[in-house]
Parts: sequence; C-alpha cells; structure tokens
Amino acid sequence: MSKTVEYKPTTRHEGHTNLVLTVDDEGIVEYGAYHSVTPVRGFEKFLTGKVAEFAPIAVSRFCGICPTSHSVSAVECIEDACGIEPTKDGLILRELTGIGNKMQSHPLHQFLISPDYVPEKDRVEVIKRIQEMRRIGQYFVDTIGGEAIHPPNVKIGGMAKNITPEAKNKLIDRCKAYQKLAEEQSEYMMNLFNKGKLADGTDIPEKLGYHNFPTLATSLTYRDRSLYNHADTVEVSPFEIFPKEVALHACTNVPKYKGSLVEVGPRARMAKFEGFKEKGTLGIHKARALEMCHYAPRALDLLDALNTNGAPRSESPIVGDGEKVGVGPFEAARGHNVHTAVIDRTGRIVDYTAIVATTWNIPIIGTATIGQHYKFAEHVARAYDPCVSCATHMIVKDQDDKIIDEKVFQ
Repeated sequence: MSKTVEYKPTTRHEGHTNLVLTVDDEGIVEYGAYHSVTPVRGFEKFLTGKVAEFAPIAVSRFCGICPTSHSVSAVECIEDACGIEPTKDGLILRELTGIGNKMQSHPLHQFLISPDYVPEKDRVEVIKRIQEMRRIGQYFVDTIGGEAIHPPNVKIGGMAKNITPEAKNKLIDRCKAYQKLAEEQSEYMMNLFNKGKLADGTDIPEKLGYHNFPTLATSLTYRDRSLYNHADTVEVSPFEIFPKEVALHACTNVPKYKGSLVEVGPRARMAKFEGFKEKGTLGIHKARALEMCHYAPRALDLLDALNTNGAPRSESPIVGDGEKVGVGPFEAARGHNVHTAVIDRTGRIVDYTAIVATTWNIPIIGTATIGQHYKFAEHVARAYDPCVSCATHMIVKDQDDKIIDEKVFQ
C-alpha cells in the first residue's frame, strides 16, 4: 500500500521548499512533488509604473546568492524593449561581473553538499579552497560591479564605469589563481563523484535523478539570444502540474519551453556546449565541477579584449513604445534566467516578468526522485542547487479561476 513521505522543509539550499513523495511498501518513490513554500513577494507587480532604471536595482534583491544574474537580465530586457545597443566594453564588463558571481556560487554549492560527499578528514582543506575561490569571485563582482552582493554598476546600456589598468591587472592575477584552485577542486570532487558513494560509504543508485525531459541552455557564461525564443515559453498554474493538495501550497507558476518541462543549469550547459553525456544527480554534480574550470579562461580572454579607456555605457535614451516585450536571457549559476519588460514613452515600466533558473527546475526535481528509495530524495533536490526566493512570485488565481486576494493589487 502506498504511503506519503514528506520533507518539510528540505535543507541546505536557499529558500523554503517541501518535498512530498508517494512511496510503495519498499520505500521506492512512485510520485514526487517538489514545490516552493517561500512567501510571495510580488516584485513584478511593484515594478509597474517605476522608472526603468529602478528594475536592475530592485530585482537584484530577489536574492543575495545570485543578484548579478537578475540585474543583468533586467538591463538586457529593457535594452531589448528600447532598442538600446550596449557598448562593446560595457558588455565585456557585464559578462565579467556575471562570471564573478558564478565563480563564487558553484563552490558555495560544493560547501553545502560537503557533508554528503566529502570525507570528514578532508573537509577543512576542501572548505578552505572553496572559501578562497569564493573570495576571488566576490572580488570580481566588487571590483567591476561596485559591490559584491547587489552590484550597482550594472546599468542599462552597459555598465556605470570602466575599470583602471591597475584593477585589470589585479583581476588577471586573481583569475590565474582561481584557475589553479578550480582545477584542484574539480579534480577532487570528480574523484569523489566517480566513486558513486556518499561520505558514509552508502552506494548511490546508478540512475539516481534520471528523467526524460529535455534541457535548455544558451551559453556557458553569458547568453546567445538566437538559442532562445521567448514565444515558445508558457507559464502554467501549479494546479496543472501538481495534485491539488500540493498545488494549494505552491508559490510558483511552472514554465514550459516548446510544450515541455525542461532542465536548466550546469548539466544542460555542459551537454549543449561541451558534449557532456552523463545524466541524473551525479551528472549534475560532475557538470558543475567541470564547468568551474571554464570561468577563468573565459574571463582572461575578456580581460585581454577589454579597453580600459573604452566607453562603458551607451547614451541612448531609455524610451520604449509601450508595447514591445523586451527579453533578457542570461545563464545564471543555476541555469537559464529570463526577464521581460515593456517600457513606455516616458521610460517607465508598463509590465515586468521574471522566470528564474530554479523556477524551471522545480517540477523536474520532484519527477527526478521517482524510481529510487525516498532516503535519496533530498540528494536529488540538492544537486540542482535550488535558489527558491528568486523563484517565488505573484500568484493571482486559484484552481477555480477565482481571485485569491484583491488587496494584494490595491
């Protein structure tokens, strides 16, 4: 006879989520539902009517883990809505800021999973290496973005200012140091993952976390607009995905791309751009470890191309037509992040939406627990490095198409 197993809340990730599983008599998961219960904050709604320049400042407050991703998506969608072409050096600086954020985010995730995989005798050494990698990543964001947590220099048209030749040289030195650390850390983690065991010696099921959904990715480090068509994206109600008793508590809609749920993140990117073949929970962990080694080489190429005397920002006016939907895709650490905006002729926001990386992955996570013992379910969830506060947005109607609370909109 089937029974229900619930993890409330799941642990060692950002935000608050529940994992509700239906399991058989042997504890094998027959159905899994992973959903956000982080309170709705309604960022998109209170952006309406504000000047466009406010958007990158506001949306970076979605989260303290991946604020740069949201700032970049914000300026990119507004530029698209207004027909603004950022400067060459502004785009280089912007990509470098995004890389800096990912430089610290991936190691942070490996800190969070260290109790699962890293033997206790190695943990101090591993954490010291992780912290040094994070320090370098945050130095990038601080130096170029203006602040390590909510970088204010990410501006519509490019970046607020360029960096000095001295700062460029310091970044190059730190980049080289990061590459050495990333290679050491990647090799160490890959060896652990290849053993197929948890730190306590438990064997990891061979197909843990497998699913049959496609992936979505546009770049290893930034974005390629030609690889994403926002017209193919549709958000549906959680009531169309989850059982009613779960959907009533879910705080996100569910996006589909070309009619399907999709996995986003390091495995999706490595599969598309590096021919990575592995699947499932260990596949995601391995892809993240390998992806870390791509950041410093790309950053060094960008720094070499950067003209520190170049214009950091376009002077084009921030004016839209009140109708065109601007799209701002960006590859955040956790995957494909996309914001959209409509800007009127006075430069104010008419409409704003965000579909962030974890929003895509939430329904995938629950499905990926099916077929294995429920004791491994949190390991599946953790592999995706959920960042759930980012994913939590406005819910308007219930399963009967009735407005939940009009006071939210007054």
